[in-house]
Amino acid sequence: MKTAYLLTTCFGIGRVPFAPGTFGSLPAIAIYIALQYAAPATTPWALAILAAVFSWICIQYGPAIIADSGRKDPGFVVADEVAGQSLALIGAALVNPEGTWINAALAFVLFRLFDIAKPFPCKRLERLPGGVGILADDLMAGVYAAIAAIVFILLKAHFGPAATSMETEAALNPLSALLLGAVQGLTEFLPVSSSGHLVLLENLLPVPAANSKPMLLFDLILHVATIGSIAIVFGRRFWDLIKALFSIQKYQTLSPVRLYELSPAVRFCTLAVITTVVTAICYKLFKEPLESSRQLPVLAVTWAITAAVLFLTDRRKKTRRGLRDIGIAFAITVGIAQSIAILPGISRSGATICTAILLGLHRQWAIEYSFLISIPAILGGAVLQTLDTPEILSGHVLPWACILAGMAAAATVGVLSLKWLIRASRKQKLSSFALYCLLLSIFVLFYLL
Repeated sequence: MKTAYLLTTCFGIGRVPFAPGTFGSLPAIAIYIALQYAAPATTPWALAILAAVFSWICIQYGPAIIADSGRKDPGFVVADEVAGQSLALIGAALVNPEGTWINAALAFVLFRLFDIAKPFPCKRLERLPGGVGILADDLMAGVYAAIAAIVFILLKAHFGPAATSMETEAALNPLSALLLGAVQGLTEFLPVSSSGHLVLLENLLPVPAANSKPMLLFDLILHVATIGSIAIVFGRRFWDLIKALFSIQKYQTLSPVRLYELSPAVRFCTLAVITTVVTAICYKLFKEPLESSRQLPVLAVTWAITAAVLFLTDRRKKTRRGLRDIGIAFAITVGIAQSIAILPGISRSGATICTAILLGLHRQWAIEYSFLISIPAILGGAVLQTLDTPEILSGHVLPWACILAGMAAAATVGVLSLKWLIRASRKQKLSSFALYCLLLSIFVLFYLL
């Protein structure tokens, strides 16, 4: 059994106390970098052998480890991570033989992303018996990561030469608008910063610069489109809130303070207004420096900050405080957090949800409050931006085809993303999103280097 534990834990790496799967990917990364400097021509073949060897270790020793530990997929077994990470590196190495560090960072981030998200059919493969079940889902994640790395590198190679003239020559097209809209819809409601993802993609795609007027306006339009997603998913809650507001006439003899104390609808709307006003004031005071921060070096820092906040919030003991238990100080604090999230890489939903949870609000109420207060914040930002740039309504700043394509994609994907988050909110740990944000921060850092 000593041999089995030694090999399946990759010589003890799987015994680290935090995120053993992430550390399990590092041996493959280290071997890849060493091969690139020593014998680059042999890299893909050596990685294929590495994947085969550690796959055999999983299949050979997996059943004994499962029987001895009593766990179907022991977390300390990282041989499967080495095999899957090797597949991801093979994809990057085949299309970019000379890109040592960018390949390593890209393959690492993509494999960790797919290994955590477990897209179809990873979860089904994980149910297979014995060592095959331990291995199969990671191999599938490695295949997904290899394909994504190939597509990313080819796109970068195709569009890269135009990067220096992008600000003056590139124009947004419907296909890019559709892609950006889908990414906005997918990431707006997850605590991973949709604005950060848009800035990153806008630096990789043949579109105007991320801090240019057309892209500032387009990103704002995509955020407005996701309001439709909130309206669809929370439509019944909105209707109940409106009916409750109309029913306050029975309290007409009460003072406003007493009405605020007795009516949950009035209390919620009052707090939402305070949060929105605080956000608006902060936005007007710091608009220029916030908008000029839409750059990759800022992303490397802010994504790391988001990861740290999410990780700390996940360690907060659960509380059952509801909206009746919060007050004006709570609303002001959440408003400040929401205004900080104007920085790309600082997730708006993550900042407001984490702030609410750290202040003691129950997670379910924190999520609903965060999404409902996003509507006036986004609409208010759109109105202010339109007043500053009225020419957007003429269709000369952005083509209407791009606006419609981006809005349709953002709204449609946003509905699916929001419904998934609501179902997963009780089970999904924020530390999973923290790890994803940390990997994005590392990727951006390596990309800049």
